[in-house]
Amino acid sequence: MNQFLFGAVYIIEQDYTDDEIVRDLKNMKECGYNLVTLWPIGNAWLAKSSHEWIFTQTRKVLDILDSLEMKAILQLFGQNQAQEFMPDAALTKDMEDDDQFGAFININSIWSNLNHPTVREYFDLYFREAITALKDHPAVFGWDVYNEAHFRSDDPYTARYYQQWLEKKYKDIKQLNWDWYRRFESFSQIRPDKRRASYSIWSSLLPPVEYEKFRSENLTDICRFLYETAKKYDNVHPIIIDGTSAWILQEEITMRNNDEFETAYVPDVYGATFYPKSWGNDYKERPWTLSMYYSIPASAARKAGKPYFVNELQTHTQSALTPGSEVSVEELRNWIMMCLFTGPKAMQLWRWRPFLHGYQATGRGMTLMDGTPNKRSRITKEVLQVVNSNMDLFGSYQVSKPTVRIAYSYRSRLFFDSLLKWKGSFWSRDIEGWYKLFWDMGMPAEMANLEKLDVCDFETPVMVLPSIVSIGEAEAESLTEYVEQGGLLIGDCRMAALNEKGVVPSEGIPGRTLSRLFGLRELDVTSGEYFVVDGERIPATYMSQQLETLDGSQALASMEDGSPAVVYHKKGKGATLYFNSFMGMGLLEKLYPQIEALIADAMKEIPAIRAQKDEKVHLAFIESNTKKGMLAINFSDEKQKLSLSGIQKGTCLTDLFGGEQVIAGETTEILLDAGQCAVYAWEK
Repeated sequence: MNQFLFGAVYIIEQDYTDDEIVRDLKNMKECGYNLVTLWPIGNAWLAKSSHEWIFTQTRKVLDILDSLEMKAILQLFGQNQAQEFMPDAALTKDMEDDDQFGAFININSIWSNLNHPTVREYFDLYFREAITALKDHPAVFGWDVYNEAHFRSDDPYTARYYQQWLEKKYKDIKQLNWDWYRRFESFSQIRPDKRRASYSIWSSLLPPVEYEKFRSENLTDICRFLYETAKKYDNVHPIIIDGTSAWILQEEITMRNNDEFETAYVPDVYGATFYPKSWGNDYKERPWTLSMYYSIPASAARKAGKPYFVNELQTHTQSALTPGSEVSVEELRNWIMMCLFTGPKAMQLWRWRPFLHGYQATGRGMTLMDGTPNKRSRITKEVLQVVNSNMDLFGSYQVSKPTVRIAYSYRSRLFFDSLLKWKGSFWSRDIEGWYKLFWDMGMPAEMANLEKLDVCDFETPVMVLPSIVSIGEAEAESLTEYVEQGGLLIGDCRMAALNEKGVVPSEGIPGRTLSRLFGLRELDVTSGEYFVVDGERIPATYMSQQLETLDGSQALASMEDGSPAVVYHKKGKGATLYFNSFMGMGLLEKLYPQIEALIADAMKEIPAIRAQKDEKVHLAFIESNTKKGMLAINFSDEKQKLSLSGIQKGTCLTDLFGGEQVIAGETTEILLDAGQCAVYAWEK
């Protein structure tokens, strides 16, 4: 690989002249771009009827790209179905999606019902027309068949799919009645619109949880349909599907229903999109949150064994009237480098030229309104020069194996939110607090799917289970094996309060297997309490469990009444550590050095690079066959000192941006100017 695959989305506008397009693509080439994403593929303004797909202009763009030795991802299904597979003239009311909670609750999304048979026929027609027309062009890299995959509808077609899904899962209606505490005679009688009926969920949480789990699996099935449809017409070029910016971390996950750790198994390449300063977000003050968001789709792709692409990264303002969404050149550089250190094989920016019309008019882009490159395009050129001149590091690299994985379960998240009646979920804040703890220690965590732990998870020294209220017996046994083989497993409040069917273990929380593993059992719960670590009085966040210790486990901290608050238990070659409150959420509010020291002590035998640094300093690590690399970004407005341990003494670290060299000692100290981005590389 001679160059990293990098570029931007180029929208083929009917407003652009041929000369403008040639100029734009040459400017992209001059910046070092070698891959662009083209959308829309069909040139609707050239068609004579709504049911005709014309690709004349797209083919011209591909010709120009080929002459420039550039490649194109062709995006078949993005964010405007009218410019893609579904002519407005063809769409009937019956073919639209139908959201029980309001027609415009998901206003940014598509509005066709992707489960409707006629809509799927249009997909097939459009994919056939576009792919067969363009697949043989030498500039084609691959096909993006679903950008920001999501789907939410409560229409009759989806309801029937749900009934069939239940029948396949439960097999016998008597079994469903037993688990749900209901009195159906057939699966066809089950109405998802009644899934949150209050007195039904008093008996069982399964009606709402199963429907939301179905919707995530249905979305994965839709992705599979789109993938297989494209493969019918081209089995040579890779098929790409993009996630939804780590939606699992949103307060309300049922808006998008994308379990990325399942969706990533479907395509040849899994992608992601990120907008760090849009819709009210600004991660400069909490860069660990952005790092955590970046980690989700990257982890999902690695888990599925698929190449990972960043297919959209914000470049500038959201629209003409959205102050706070502006992107400085330093921010864009930092975001690109943060993404690069999550291991993508390619990156695309959104977009090359600003919007000329629509809600996002004047928004986004790497150029002035007339298409002339500006300071943002110039900074990407500088970044690419550094990357492409250091291919011994970036040419064939991977993310360094993490010391810590944070395990999540989509099913458990649904149970968690159902216990809160789908309002005000703090699930992601508990995860974020744990992520930030290890971020502050210089150990960026990756994500793991608790429902599918594999050898990579077992090789990770530390695993955290934040807010995992539902754990099945098979998962409990897998976690036991992880610890017995040498892992350190950390859990927090009300872990495994429910099994996979939403039932409390009759022998007590957290169930027989996990009680033996963690050496504890819940006796009762309370709230508004404190616990004490090294004389520091620390609030037990949200609520706390009253625990008894078992099997020789040790209380490392106690509640003010003397009962255990933090329990350590050795098991086999490993150990467990348990906090009786939602410690992650507490750590997000305040990083208590006593808690950090307690966890660091439990990890003291684990070999790893560690750091003492400010919370606004980002660290990430990659490696190739011959080199290691460390990204260090100072997001603060002041100079910061970074103190590292765990790097072999005498190692020479060279900053690829500035050329500065640092020789490692027992500890390695690096000074970062305000806003500085550095990449330190050293020989393995």
